[in-house]
Amino acid sequence: MISTTKDSNPALRPFFPGFSFSLLSPFCLLNISLFLIGGCAGTAKKTPVPNPTVDNQRVLDSVLAELQLRYDLTMTLYTQMKVTIKERGKREEIREILWYKRSETGEDQLHVQAMGIYNQPRAVMIAAKGEFLLYLINEQESVRVPLKDAILQEIFGVDLRISDVKSAIFANPFLDLVELSTEEDLSFDVSQIGAKLQIQYSITDQVEEISIFNFTDQPVVRSWRVIGLDGKLIQETKFSDYREVDGILRPYRIVIERPGDDTEVTIKTINPKIGAEISDHKFNLDLLPQ
Repeated sequence: MISTTKDSNPALRPFFPGFSFSLLSPFCLLNISLFLIGGCAGTAKKTPVPNPTVDNQRVLDSVLAELQLRYDLTMTLYTQMKVTIKERGKREEIREILWYKRSETGEDQLHVQAMGIYNQPRAVMIAAKGEFLLYLINEQESVRVPLKDAILQEIFGVDLRISDVKSAIFANPFLDLVELSTEEDLSFDVSQIGAKLQIQYSITDQVEEISIFNFTDQPVVRSWRVIGLDGKLIQETKFSDYREVDGILRPYRIVIERPGDDTEVTIKTINPKIGAEISDHKFNLDLLPQ
């Protein structure tokens, strides 16, 4: 659940004792919006859904290979973003800058800055080398913890998986499932409905549905739905306005809707760049005050 008031952010209070949470809430919303893009936490398990037919399996393999290739080719990513968060009639807007870089050892590294009204950094989030750092610049408050699902869930009070963040950044819900499908014998239910390829699988107490268009040429993920076992929609992420960025298709607009929380998050990317040089210092947690 996203919160915008001091009293409704109890999860963060132990990490920032004595701090005014009315100042923190916009950046808290920023971080939560990034995590929410990926969906809800869960552990994949075997499902009773049938395996795809031979033809559908070939289509699925082709789509997964293309989406994986886009990830493999994106060694660095820089983008500005405008984040709009609507919750129970309230509206927040945040401007941010994101840097992503894959290390020589294949580790994903992320640096996000929330910008103030004069385009100055207000807060910094870094996820790298197995650690997570959140630093509030003006207030000189920070928290540095191991980069683990349970700890981030405790900080932000939202069910999330670290892998969800990566899947969201690359508009690829399958990044953490390709290897898992082999280890856990995860089954995909694949169907073609006109120009749409619909893929469904189960994780713990929910079902995930992914809709992909243009799947025979340049596949694009259009929606990612998380549905409870009671049939109610928990969350839907919509990817749109795909454009080529340095030869790689990326969505310029992402909308996350959580009906149960009466929350909608819209993220618009601005001037993204793939393959640009990004210094390793950007992900050095020791350069920021502790």
